[in-house]
Amino acid sequence: MEVTIENIADVLPFVREDSGIIVSRRADHTVIDYVYTTNDMWDSDIALQCRGLKFDAAGKIIGRPFHKFFNIGEKQAPQDIAWDAPHIVLDKLDGSMVHPVYLNGELLFMTRKGATEHAKQAQSHAQASLLEFCVYCLDANLTPMFEFTSPNNRIVVSYDRPELTLLAVREMVSGRYLLYPELQHLARKFNVSLVQSLGTVEDFDHFIAEARAKEEIEGYVVVFDDGHRLKLKTEHYALRHNALASVTLEKNVLEWVLRGSVDDVLPLLAPKIAEIVRNYNDAVHDAITKREQEVVSFVNNNLGLSRKDFAAKAKVNLDPRLAGAAFAILDDRPPRKTLIDNLLKTVGSINRIDTMRDLYGFEWSLDGITLPEA
Repeated sequence: MEVTIENIADVLPFVREDSGIIVSRRADHTVIDYVYTTNDMWDSDIALQCRGLKFDAAGKIIGRPFHKFFNIGEKQAPQDIAWDAPHIVLDKLDGSMVHPVYLNGELLFMTRKGATEHAKQAQSHAQASLLEFCVYCLDANLTPMFEFTSPNNRIVVSYDRPELTLLAVREMVSGRYLLYPELQHLARKFNVSLVQSLGTVEDFDHFIAEARAKEEIEGYVVVFDDGHRLKLKTEHYALRHNALASVTLEKNVLEWVLRGSVDDVLPLLAPKIAEIVRNYNDAVHDAITKREQEVVSFVNNNLGLSRKDFAAKAKVNLDPRLAGAAFAILDDRPPRKTLIDNLLKTVGSINRIDTMRDLYGFEWSLDGITLPEA
């Protein structure tokens, strides 16, 4: 997917405050990433790029990992996909995506969110040949992407040793992905591990059915030569929260929403149920955004107060369930995370959820819907 991005100014005009995409400004760089998804947030090509974009202090792009891509069946029915277009199928590894950047003259690994602990762990396992490859790519204005898998970094699938596997290489400015033969050449040249190719899809119904039935893997990524990508996760992986059996209970669906797992579940649900889950997801995030804005407004209007006076005013003017988010802002922590963490504490039972319902106003119902047999 080629969309030219040279500077942060190419992106900011397309980022709405309430879109789920956040601009995280740090002392020496900026990260643009999404924290939740809604139906209409991916309507622009620029928005699709906002999945961990990195810019230096001057606004120049320094890291361009994968664009946002979707599950097979999530946005487009399998039969409507152009399977005859040039493509390959790659293993989908179950770890953490990392990529290098140059920051303050040094090579630094980052995840989507930035210089995280997972990124530090990954860099500590990078061999000299892989670091040499990273330097080669960055000097050529390319972003190489790796999957870091490790026994200590387990998501669902287990791995017996730490490893960094090359997934893709992307031109930073144009967004063009290098083709698989180009990756093979570079992997041989620098002696780095490359994600395995499984050929092409000849019969999509058979491919989907066979892939979803597999175990002990996460799934596959279908990579088209034009940069378009689709992912397909096995049922063993995607149903780790027992999606089909659990969709009747609001506490399970709310947890999917709050943990950002809805995208993994939607393709496995009947269309009518998927639509209800999608609408519930949007309603919950819209309600959180509304309360977040309320908290931010309160804090901005009372920044001059001492902490004691601030607490006293919050007690009078702010719902006590929002007070933690207000103090999070004072402590330079994201208020939305505090609101979500507080909601996550309620997903153990419907009674706990009910204690928050009047504050957020969300409702869950599958009345009139016949659920498929598990």
